[in-house]
Amino acid sequence: MRNIFTGQNGSGKSVLTRLIASVAYPDHVAELSRDREVDMGVRWFDPMTHDVATKGRSGVVTHVLDGEPVPYVARPYKTILLQPAQRGEIENLNALAQMFDLSTSAMRSTLGLLPADSDLVKEVQCLNGKVHWTLDVNGRTERFTGRGGLSLGSEPLILLELAGLHARHHARVEPTFLLLDEFFGFHDIHTQIAALERLELAAEHAQVAVVSHSPQIVQRVSADWSTTVLEHRPRNRWDTPLDFEVETKSAASD
Repeated sequence: MRNIFTGQNGSGKSVLTRLIASVAYPDHVAELSRDREVDMGVRWFDPMTHDVATKGRSGVVTHVLDGEPVPYVARPYKTILLQPAQRGEIENLNALAQMFDLSTSAMRSTLGLLPADSDLVKEVQCLNGKVHWTLDVNGRTERFTGRGGLSLGSEPLILLELAGLHARHHARVEPTFLLLDEFFGFHDIHTQIAALERLELAAEHAQVAVVSHSPQIVQRVSADWSTTVLEHRPRNRWDTPLDFEVETKSAASD
């Protein structure tokens, strides 16, 4: 499934992505609950039906799984919540591994596969915990060796290529949801659409949700993307229930 969440600032787009991700990473609920009460219910199938009710109060999270209180919920699906990285994070192997919830060994192996999978990334080297990149950007070679060299707009595109590869491989063994929250701030609409088209193919069986306030994205993506428009919610109206549905589907069932 390919999804776009759009709406005005304050409509709850970023909150929605964190709620989706919170089944696998309840710290998102803990953070949200510091200034509001959070009550969330999720159902999934594996193939039996499971229901979990999650509450967040003042940073404390509790769960009830299939009617029984539990200290945590074993992850029913993998979520990758990707936001624009801090400048320079892509040069740090540990930072990349943490971003994608991987060990450094798994991240190093994933980086090694990227050049064969990408039109953008031509070479990746990992030396002493640093990641050195060589890119082909519109026929121009860009190199990053920890001392600058990459344009500001290249870093999000690298992360997007890496996210698509990681999501595709992970979805082969576990239902995977890739969430991109306002990820294209440095790019024109043509670059954004081209990046989404590459991601649509690269992610394969992984589900993808993109948060964007840009009406042009909604108008120009392919018909394979479903669109959800969220209404603006004043801060004093967060007690209004927000309903959404997540479909988990393994590659083996496709």
